[in-house]
Amino acid sequence: MTKEDCRANALKCYRIAQTASDREVRHMLLNLAVEWRELAAQLDRLHQGEAAAPAAVGGSKVLH
Repeated sequence: MTKEDCRANALKCYRIAQTASDREVRHMLLNLAVEWRELAAQLDRLHQGEAAAPAAVGGSKVLH
């Protein structure tokens, strides 16, 4: 699952929540939307960390 997938799921939850007539269901959907956004942010940070970390070859870091 990609960060884009997570953001798309967050948007789906938000849109469904807007049409939900039950207050509790709306609240749960909005909470799910927040969780999906947080997961997307975590994935983004993870991928940024991988891009910033030097590549390891044979257990040792490669310096440029």
